[in-house]
Amino acid sequence: MSTHSAVPSPMEARLAGYWQELLGVDTVRPEDHFLEVGGNSLLATMLANRIEDDLGLQVGMVDLFNTLSAVAAVCERLQSESQATG
Repeated sequence: MSTHSAVPSPMEARLAGYWQELLGVDTVRPEDHFLEVGGNSLLATMLANRIEDDLGLQVGMVDLFNTLSAVAAVCERLQSESQATG
């Protein structure tokens, strides 16, 4: 069993859906790493575009090559910063 919370954050759930669609996998866990579940630079670019289009967040490519929970944390931080300044 994962040490991560069993209930994903809303951001993790949303990103997991993107990963499932782009990577063609049925399940994505918070500890899954983008590259280890089949990601590559082209798919990361597609993911970055989806995040920007749907969430209005510009996530750096280096941040996408990480675990789902880490990518969600980056997105949540960017979202908080955006709301604080906007």
